[in-house]
This record gives sequence, structure tokens and C-alpha cells, in this order.
Amino acid sequence: MRKKFFLTIIGFFLLTIILGSDVKVSEERNKKEETYKNIELFIDALNIVEKNYVKEVENKDLIYGALKGMLMSLDPYSAFLPPDLKKELQIETEGQFEGVGMEITLKNGIITVVSPIEDSPAWKAGVKPGDRIITIDGESTKGMTTLEAAKKLRGEKGTKVKISVMRENMPKLIDIEITRDIIKVKSVKTEDIGEMGYIRITEFQERTSSDLKNALEEFNKKEKKGIILDLRNNPGGLLTSAVEVSELFLQKGKLIVYTQGRNKEDKSIFRSKKVPIWEKPIVLLVNQGSASASEIVFGALKDNYEKISSVGEKTFGKGSVQNLIPLSDGSALKLTIAYYYTPSNVCIEGEGIPVDYEVKLPEDKEIIFATDEDVQFQEAKRILKNMIYEKDEKE
Repeated sequence: MRKKFFLTIIGFFLLTIILGSDVKVSEERNKKEETYKNIELFIDALNIVEKNYVKEVENKDLIYGALKGMLMSLDPYSAFLPPDLKKELQIETEGQFEGVGMEITLKNGIITVVSPIEDSPAWKAGVKPGDRIITIDGESTKGMTTLEAAKKLRGEKGTKVKISVMRENMPKLIDIEITRDIIKVKSVKTEDIGEMGYIRITEFQERTSSDLKNALEEFNKKEKKGIILDLRNNPGGLLTSAVEVSELFLQKGKLIVYTQGRNKEDKSIFRSKKVPIWEKPIVLLVNQGSASASEIVFGALKDNYEKISSVGEKTFGKGSVQNLIPLSDGSALKLTIAYYYTPSNVCIEGEGIPVDYEVKLPEDKEIIFATDEDVQFQEAKRILKNMIYEKDEKE
């Protein structure tokens, strides 16, 4: 009787596995059939356009247009790159080029400034984070990808480009003329402020961590008691650089950031592998122009570093990972494959990271960072001084 019972149970489980397998195969078959039907729909539409459109059109142009629309429908950062735009992306990553000097993205379907690069023509012309670019040289940016807009903004040194921007709390469009120049960014700048040190990181490049290491070692030699780390208007850069910068402050083994893709196994974890060289108080300065790699460093320090405060405004919220996938004709897909998460499991994408002390700069005039008029900087100095004194009193 017991043997019969066990055989029945085994038979039931085998049947469940077989049926489950059949269901899975059936689901996959249905998905494939649906895909084939949708491809047929696309081919039908393609044929109708080719035969009936008022002007003759190239088949390749239609395919490229469809691919562009498909990738744009996913998120602001995924894009189809024809061969010329693929080259444009490669130019962007070289670190030196001729243009206006600003990081842009697609936000709510509008080309939006993440941040002008410090000391660039865009910076000097008065472009601000959050500016929405409505036209470039009189041409509407509606329907443009970020790379298409970047290509129009880039140009030879000495040439001019005119943009019209919509700015928050401004009743009408602002026209800005920018004279292009060679864009070469010095990523780390430092300044002595009495017993404190000031470090500004403008972008995360290959040399950023080594330059920052030198600056921190110099401040240690000078026996500085704390630093202000300024990441305002820093649009990001290399993930590896953000990780290396975080390692200068965090204990070995501390989680810096992790990325999570579509499947559970598509997870990459980045931990500190070094001994920190700076363990004294820090005040971080960030704003709406602090994005991507800046947010990784901010999140890593905020969640792991004991003696830290932050001043300014909530960060931009660019926390997605893109991969460049080449296609057979020299074009490529720039596809979002994962999101960044802070050590406290917060997804940066679309959210940004709030500060401890919110301080806004006046909008009615241009403010040079780290000056007497820079109220965020002045507040950071005040807070850091209090942190230093509290530390001294405890000791």
C-alpha cells in the first residue's frame, strides 16, 4: 500500500513537471507567434509607406526611423545610433573636443541641460542646469535624440550657435548665443580655507582619483581638519572613476554601489578594495546638476561615512547603465541594461538624492562657486566648522 502511494506521488510530480514544461514551451511558442505577427504588421506598414507615400523614400531611411522611434520609446538614454552618430558618441568619450561644453539629456521628451561644464563656453554664456533647449539655430529640438542635439551643438572653435531655452520661473524663452571652443576639463581643483580644505570635482575622468588622492595627501600634510567636497554641476563620467574616488574615503569591504539588470543574475557589486586616506569630517556640496557618477559617490559616502553632511539641492537622478551594442552596418544600439543602487538599496534613476541642508542659490544673478556670494558654500563652511569643533570637544 505504501509503495503504491509513493509511486502515485512520484507519478504526480512527474506529470506536474511534464505539464509545467509543456506550459512553458506553449508560452514561449505563443510569444514567438505574437512576435511574428507584429513583424508582419511592421512589414505591411513599411510596404504601404513605400508604395503610397507622396514622395519616394529610401527603405533604409524608413528602417532607421523605425529603430530610432523604438529605442526612444524605452527611456531617455536608450537610442539608435546610425554610423555618424556612433562616431559622435566616441568623440564625446575622448575627453577633448570642440563645442559648447554641456551635458544634455532627454527629460519628458525635451532636450534638457544636466549641467554646463565649468569654465566652458556654455557656462560663461549663462546656461544653467535644468534649462530646456527648445531650438538650436532656429530648428526645433522636438523629436531629437540627445546625440542629434549634441551633434548640432558641437562645431569648430570660434563658430557660434544660438539656442532658445525655457527656464523654470521665467515667463518667456531665453535666447543664448554661444561661441564654440576647445573643451578640455580639469577635473580636480583645490583651495586652502584656513583649517579647512576645498576640493571641486567637475567631472569623473580617468585621472580624477589620482588627482584627488594627491590633493587629499597634501591636505593631510597641512593638517587640515576637514574638507568641503564640491560636486555641484558635475554631470558624471566614468563608473570606474566614481568607485576609485569613493575608495579614498571608505573602509575596505564597504559597499559603494551595485547595478541590477533585468534578471537576478544580472547584478554587479562594487566594494572598496583599499584603505582610506581621508577619515576626517566632510561636507558634500551637490545640486540639480550633480548626476550619474556624482550621485554614486554621494550615495556611497552618505550611507557609509560617519563624519559627513550634505548641503545644496537634491541631485539630478541619472542612475541607469547603458551598453553600446554594434550592428552589422556600422550603426549601434545604446541600450539601458541596468540601474544604479546606493548601499541603502535606493535606485537613483529618476529620484535623485536629497541633501541634509537644502540651500538654493539666487536665480536673479550669476554666482561664482566658492565665493562670498555663494550661499551654499558659505553654509557648507559653517557646518564643517561646527563638525570640526564637535570632534575636537569629544577628543
